[in-house]
Amino acid sequence: MKPTIVVDANPIISALIGGYSREILFDHNLDFITTRFTFNEVERFIPYIAKKAGVSESFVRSLLQLLPLKVFESETYCDSYAKAKSLVQDKNDADILALSLATNNPLWSNDAGFEGITEIKLIKTKDFV
Repeated sequence: MKPTIVVDANPIISALIGGYSREILFDHNLDFITTRFTFNEVERFIPYIAKKAGVSESFVRSLLQLLPLKVFESETYCDSYAKAKSLVQDKNDADILALSLATNNPLWSNDAGFEGITEIKLIKTKDFV
């Protein structure tokens, strides 16, 4: 069984722009999961991503669909949501943290808001190098 990693929005956005995160996401030795909330958050950044990458918004949408991410609905991690919300300052981080807590999988994020949360293992993009 392959290790599973919970992915926050910033590595996904970086992958869509064309950063090193894209190579990591296509590592066939790992499985990647995220939340519907995070996926929707990334979708709101599509105009920014398209401009930054110099491509059309439709291209970015297509690329997002091709990323090997399994998207989980909130029912999967609802039992961990209250705890997650109490551990983060930014309420927008609660869903992805709750998924990490519920699945007991490491969280891949470059967001400093997750540093110091001992209940999860935090992985930053630089840790993959």
